[in-house]
Amino acid sequence: MTDQQLLRARPRDPQPPQSDPQSDPQSGPQSGSDSHRATVRELRLGAFKSHLGGVLPLAPITLLHGPCGAGKSNALDALAALSGLAGGEELAQALAGVRGGLAGCAPQGRPGFRLGCSVGTPQGTVRLDVTVRTDGRPRIAAERLALGRQLLLSTGEEARGRIDAAWHSDGRQGDIHAPLSADSLLSAQLPLRVAGATPGERRVLAAVEHLLTALRELFVIDPVPGLMRGWVPAADDARLRGSAENLAAVIARIQGECRIRYGHLVRVLRVGSAHPVAGLGVLRDGSGPAERVITAVDEGDGHWTSAELLGAGTLRRLAFATVLLTGPGVLQMCSAAEVPDADRLLTVLAEDFTPELSAELLPLAEVVVARGHLRLLATGPAPARRPGVLDVHCGRDPATGASVLTPSGE
Repeated sequence: MTDQQLLRARPRDPQPPQSDPQSDPQSGPQSGSDSHRATVRELRLGAFKSHLGGVLPLAPITLLHGPCGAGKSNALDALAALSGLAGGEELAQALAGVRGGLAGCAPQGRPGFRLGCSVGTPQGTVRLDVTVRTDGRPRIAAERLALGRQLLLSTGEEARGRIDAAWHSDGRQGDIHAPLSADSLLSAQLPLRVAGATPGERRVLAAVEHLLTALRELFVIDPVPGLMRGWVPAADDARLRGSAENLAAVIARIQGECRIRYGHLVRVLRVGSAHPVAGLGVLRDGSGPAERVITAVDEGDGHWTSAELLGAGTLRRLAFATVLLTGPGVLQMCSAAEVPDADRLLTVLAEDFTPELSAELLPLAEVVVARGHLRLLATGPAPARRPGVLDVHCGRDPATGASVLTPSGE
């Protein structure tokens, strides 16, 4: 490849961001906080992979720390599983993105799994608890939805792919009973089944809307440096994948569209690098039938180092920072399109925050989180010990082998 074929992507003159609440993480707080947005506040792991009866509180920034094999990633998988179920697809498809798929969610030797969560909403706390059977035909075996102390949805017997459900109505005839499909989360089916003709039904619909919105606004980032070192099509849709394999296309997009985000990315890269960093961009290869790009770092004097030669730590730091500085529009995720941007609250699940990454990225996360548009649940080997971070230790019970979650201070 000749020098003429390797061209640095030069930033175009972008239009100033008009209504992007995350364009400048250093600016002051915007109007409101997450108090008016649906927010996952607690994850309950009744029986999921290595967890049996664990409860994980979720703060705006939560760092789940502990040794390898303790079950940290399993806890992230649990929240990702609830997010998949909230999409309303059949069980196997809904959980296809979770490590091990549907079958891998059940603890060893058990016929299914149990999960639950609590979501803070303007109405109050919405609680969801669901039991899934994985033996035989995958199915919902039980589901319960409540708002505070009021039961909004409960289930009875399940047979032949249907499960008896009852939801709150406030009508003259009491709760409404009907069979629903056991092939997918019942709460995700309610918006198409509940008429909303009574105050009680409207309360059910509002609670379900908040629950599904909070669970669906989730992005899992686990960068794979080996994939990030390759060339990607310049025509990529430039929405970052969870592996960050298409980071080069995303960086080219950010560099061309938003100077502010681009500047913050360069600063994050510069702070964590022992070598001089003058800039960040992509190299372009137009020798084939379609143009390709690869991430590159400007080390000064016009010397550009491509991702093929960058260290794994540098690439992971760059991928994490890109997620923190962007929103759902730049991430490959199934956002709730019907929800206004002002009501969205993205939850980021980040794997393997080393102490070095924590020191560099958690201050940035604190600034972004303070503006009310993002929450972070990360895993790492050591606690952060920062005032703005909830440290939760994950270990194993020597007697049972089950994962144990212990928030700091307990």
